[in-house]
Amino acid sequence: MVELETESNWEEIRKLLIELKENDKIFCPLSPEHYLETSQKDIKKARIHDEFLNNLSNGFSFKPELFITSQLISSKIRKNNITLKTYLYENINNVFSKEENYKTFKKSNEKLAELLTKATSDINQIRTIVPNQNIEPKTKRTMIKAMNSLRANSFIQRLEDLLKNDNIIIRGDQIGETEVPNWIDLIIDQLLKKHKFKKKEVIKLIAEFKANGFSNIPTLNISTTLKSYMSIYSKKEHSNDHIDLMRISTGLPISDILLTDKKRKAELIESELGKKYKTKIFSGTKSDLNELIIELNKIKTAHNNVYN
Repeated sequence: MVELETESNWEEIRKLLIELKENDKIFCPLSPEHYLETSQKDIKKARIHDEFLNNLSNGFSFKPELFITSQLISSKIRKNNITLKTYLYENINNVFSKEENYKTFKKSNEKLAELLTKATSDINQIRTIVPNQNIEPKTKRTMIKAMNSLRANSFIQRLEDLLKNDNIIIRGDQIGETEVPNWIDLIIDQLLKKHKFKKKEVIKLIAEFKANGFSNIPTLNISTTLKSYMSIYSKKEHSNDHIDLMRISTGLPISDILLTDKKRKAELIESELGKKYKTKIFSGTKSDLNELIIELNKIKTAHNNVYN
């Protein structure tokens, strides 16, 4: 949309998005992953992209997945309302206008890509050896359910460790020569330090995960399910696959429309995650872009800024 050289569906989509935003009928929050991906461009193009996306965002940006997940857990256990502030920061403007910000994100993206490449190297080697066999739908659903259950059980185990020891030490996961904080431990640490979880709330969370797994915590539900699909389907994982998962797990639950690639769309449809969160999902295929144009025109003609 930003670097158009010839007329295309993307040009029409761009014009519609700008018009709808100016008429206060939509806004498109930025994501933290935008800064990582856009920093791969030279600084001039990165600033053009950032300015364009900032204009569509009305100054809103999704919070990092860790912050959203811990807030969703806290709200579930304490029965608090979920609002836009659960998911979004406000008043974010032109981050790449400062060169030091651009350099920081560029370096972070390079480091993240390096870590994710190392983290997926072993499983990618296995996938080159083991043939990618067709799996019956029923068997596939069973496998995904089992994988999701294993991840929920890992979280439960760490919560039980917390009750037993009265504290938690953040473990380090070794990726190549680098040690990174364990994801589950980071979430628990956030619950304890920022949300001030007490013993009774930890017990309630264990009961919630035992009864429902991650189904009532959208970010965990989405990321876990998509990781399970990736384990079954993907012949090879790339760093961009994991960036997709971060963006989708935070963006899908509160979005009316989500754009992603063809593979991720298929997974979201098959898993019924799109249906669960009432989000219309489009990819970059020609047919999808034509449908997206129709959808945006529906918003354009809707009365009283109401879109269903």
